[in-house]
Amino acid sequence: MINKQSRTLSACCAEYERRYGRKPPLHFDKWFKAARDRDFLLTDEFDSMMAAMEPLWGVAPSDIRARLENVISASQGEGMYRFTVSQGKQSFTNPQNWMGSIFNYWFSPEILQTLPDMTLAMNTMDEPKVVVPHDMLSYALDAAHTPREGPLLPGKYPGLAQHVDFLDIGKQNTWDALSLSCAPDTVVRDFSLEATRSPFLTEMGFLSNLTLSKDVCQFPELHDIHAGLRHPASMRITHALVPIFSQAKASCFNDLLYPSPFYAEKLRSGEYEEKHDVDWEEKDNIVYWTGSNTGGYSTSENWRSLQRQRLALMTMDESRPISLLNWTQQPGNQSSEWVSINSTIAAISNFTRVRISAAIQCDDTACMEQKDELKIKSGDRDDITDGYQARYNLDIDGNGLSGRFYRLLMSKSAVLKQTLYQEWHDDWLIPWLHYIPISMDLRDFPEIVRYLTQESEGQDLGRKVAQSSYEWSRRVLRSEDMRLVWWRLMLEYGRLVNDDRDQMWYKN
Repeated sequence: MINKQSRTLSACCAEYERRYGRKPPLHFDKWFKAARDRDFLLTDEFDSMMAAMEPLWGVAPSDIRARLENVISASQGEGMYRFTVSQGKQSFTNPQNWMGSIFNYWFSPEILQTLPDMTLAMNTMDEPKVVVPHDMLSYALDAAHTPREGPLLPGKYPGLAQHVDFLDIGKQNTWDALSLSCAPDTVVRDFSLEATRSPFLTEMGFLSNLTLSKDVCQFPELHDIHAGLRHPASMRITHALVPIFSQAKASCFNDLLYPSPFYAEKLRSGEYEEKHDVDWEEKDNIVYWTGSNTGGYSTSENWRSLQRQRLALMTMDESRPISLLNWTQQPGNQSSEWVSINSTIAAISNFTRVRISAAIQCDDTACMEQKDELKIKSGDRDDITDGYQARYNLDIDGNGLSGRFYRLLMSKSAVLKQTLYQEWHDDWLIPWLHYIPISMDLRDFPEIVRYLTQESEGQDLGRKVAQSSYEWSRRVLRSEDMRLVWWRLMLEYGRLVNDDRDQMWYKN
């Protein structure tokens, strides 16, 4: 990946046009120079962020701008903030919000002088907002890719073309509302089909394709085992195709991804302090996770199926049957191979330290049940540095992205990552190199624990992953990297919402 990155402006422009079918935006040269001056490593890797913007090229800019105004006015007090850029200056509707300091840094004078006037809708809530029905999404993509004479015209019925409604689907089953973005011939909408390629149908449950494993449209079982899909604590969505910037999303959402201000603030404040960390050889040979039960709204009916609670219940039940692998010589054969054997959680209990520290976001009965069954003690929280004593740190989704991910990547421990969410860095962090992915149903978790802690080659792999993430995070997850990503997104977005967007390209 590093060797393939463009080293010159002309090469970067050519690669941009090859990937995205259009020329780079105005002032792309200024962005590229700044990126090179600041040792920005991955100048070409923006596919995930660009893919989210692509359908909006099929909507007239005037309709987009009107939808934005409707979104912002309909979302007052709901974690949606207006950012405006006008004549080289930016303003924020709530400058007292702690995120304002991050955005002020990102909207530096160097960046502002390259941006056209524009308005942004910034979603600061954990949950994403936009679920566009599949037929509307397909139509917009077709319009974006169809050659035409002149600009794309706005809708003839502005009241319909520019209207935005929000649906409140928090604390309830979300599936009917979220699955609308899936194609009619996918498993979640055509009930005659079977998920034959599901990574959860293999014997051990190992993930061979991380992107595929997070495709909500292909695998309806994800809806039952992830709190953010099954029973979110809060979620207000729109079915309108409107550009809302969100920090993370499941595959059925159409929000625009941007670097999370939570990550940026933790980097700015120096949350990870190496003096509190210890070298690999000094760490306990265990997998560690502790945290609250966030992720959704818990009821007596659902809490045992939500991701964090399922992990705790699994590791607490020593008699729970599991499958492990054993290196076995075959009868009458000189060779050996890995063979699945039946076992119980007791086989790995000494190699895990997992605990739920608080029961929140639940009704009274569910809170009491969780405190009792999960043995939760009030105020019994671990220190942020406790995880550094373990060779392996597990990271799991909460209400949205896990804000501890970058800190764990920067540590000298290896990260095991269970997530359903897409984030802006997905093109930059390589599974099995910078972290070890865990399937959402946890079927692979016991064998991964056994292999990484009890096999010498597994421990070698863990050490390599820990070293890779330690080094890589310091090259591509710097505060300056996030600012440059934001700048690139703003160049793209500023062109997208401008009436002259078809002429706003960099002429090299």
